[in-house]
Amino acid sequence: MSKIDIPSGISTQLCQIGFDVFDALPKVIRQLWTDKELIIVADETTWEVAGEQTASILQQEGFRCKKPFIFPARPELHADYAHVQELVPAFSNCNAIAVGSGTINDLVKRASFEAGCDGYLCLATAPSVDGYTSAGAALTVNGYKKTMPCPAPKAILADLNILAEAPMPMLAGGYADLAAKLTAGADWHIADLLQQHRIDRFAWNMVQKNLRRWLKAPELLLQRDRQAVGHLFAGLAFTGFAMQYFLDSRPASGAEHLFSHIWEMQNLKYQGASPSHGYKVGVGTLMATALMQETFAMPLPLLKQTMKNIPPMTATEREQQILTIFKGFSCLDEVRQVAMDKFLTGKALQQRRQMIFQNWPQMTRRVRRQLLSFRELKRRLETLDCPVQPGEIGVDRQQFSDAIWGAGMIRKRYTILDLLFELGLLPWAIEQLQQKGYFKFP
Repeated sequence: MSKIDIPSGISTQLCQIGFDVFDALPKVIRQLWTDKELIIVADETTWEVAGEQTASILQQEGFRCKKPFIFPARPELHADYAHVQELVPAFSNCNAIAVGSGTINDLVKRASFEAGCDGYLCLATAPSVDGYTSAGAALTVNGYKKTMPCPAPKAILADLNILAEAPMPMLAGGYADLAAKLTAGADWHIADLLQQHRIDRFAWNMVQKNLRRWLKAPELLLQRDRQAVGHLFAGLAFTGFAMQYFLDSRPASGAEHLFSHIWEMQNLKYQGASPSHGYKVGVGTLMATALMQETFAMPLPLLKQTMKNIPPMTATEREQQILTIFKGFSCLDEVRQVAMDKFLTGKALQQRRQMIFQNWPQMTRRVRRQLLSFRELKRRLETLDCPVQPGEIGVDRQQFSDAIWGAGMIRKRYTILDLLFELGLLPWAIEQLQQKGYFKFP
């Protein structure tokens, strides 16, 4: 089993990936905790994949264990805060081992924190998300998707055979989540040049330095090639480390994740099921790529000409727009607060626009260098049979438009959506994507 070199400033003590994870498990647990009762958390599927074997090894090695907490496989488990509240009482006077992927990990992460546990261990069962190694848990709280603060796992173990034999949609979703770092990086360039969120080079390099290599060959994932699966998991792990170090999800998340959050808040369904996080982010990454590709195809004179005669939105109009898009959402008041805090008028808006104009050539160069083309990104996602059309995850034309308008309202994070809104060009951008055939709707 090989160790992933953990960068400095990271709270996770150990990250190992290989073919002998179960052999290493007892030693790792003894390194983490001394004579502490343990509880395994899984769902019925991950219990069969790795939980039952974990429980057997713990019993053979003489560890004291509570009865496992096993969620049903059906209905599909979601990262809802209500499940955290179920787990907290079960974690009294013990430490947890999360056996699963993104949802199980996030639930155990937050529940361990609330229960006052001495951390937890994660046994990963699929290379499907970047949240394994991140601080904070992405949870839905009263209908509002948010990242709740809590420490990352003390250790994470991943068996390559288990990862590689995960359902192909989980490998594909992990690839899509890793590909999202392309547009997340482009959004960070935009925010950096506009002095909204400066780039931290250490966090940046953890994600971006090897990103092209990690994303190079999606075809090998179809073959369940162990080395390719290992590269995918390493990419996702380092993304989580970057979020830990930076104390923010900025290194991993931009407009593409905001689209996904909107759809999760809408409880989006496709053919009766909730599309995976990776699938939603994959479509969101294509949308963000298309927006950036069209926007930064414009030289500055054309940009100014396109903006000409577009009156700035008033505060009253913005309020009404928020109410229209988020009508019936339990999180309406929180969204209104975030969106109106970001809303610029008068001199402040003019100053922001001047800053955009001054930085336009450099912004264009940086963003173009950061992205894969829309065509190439789409090809790679199609290789893994990821959804590439909004309709393939249940998003209709109106939801598509609402997501582009609304995603920038739900977080303080500055992205391409804020830039287009402040330039008055969001309607233009939506029209470009539809007229030029980036996406098709019935």
